[in-house]
Amino acid sequence: MTVPLTAACIAVAAGVFQVPEPALWTILKAEGGRVGVCTTQANGSHDCGPAQVNAETWAPRLGALLHRGNGEIAAELRDDGCFNVWAAAYVLRIKLNEANGDAWDAAGRYNSATPERKLAYQSRLIGAYAALFGPR
Repeated sequence: MTVPLTAACIAVAAGVFQVPEPALWTILKAEGGRVGVCTTQANGSHDCGPAQVNAETWAPRLGALLHRGNGEIAAELRDDGCFNVWAAAYVLRIKLNEANGDAWDAAGRYNSATPERKLAYQSRLIGAYAALFGPR
């Protein structure tokens, strides 16, 4: 059974993890994922759900925190839109901490800490932000 992603889930996740809500909306737009779907990456890993959270990277960490198995977490990342955006907010919070509070750097790190990949992702984020909120 799939659980849809709602605006309320996004707002609550932003508040709980103290991340900018517009950043979550922008990541969701840039990622373009959907509830119930994982995409296979070139390295064989799987990005799941609306925020395309990488199951192989994040399921073990989330599973340890929540005392659940990696398979169960991966299924929730794929099938539960609310859980997926909570996981995305958790990841963004970690990236904000790594970036010493720099939201722009953290948003790029959401995808990759590799400088050229981070810059390419930040370019995608600019387009997604403009599509959602207009040019600024």
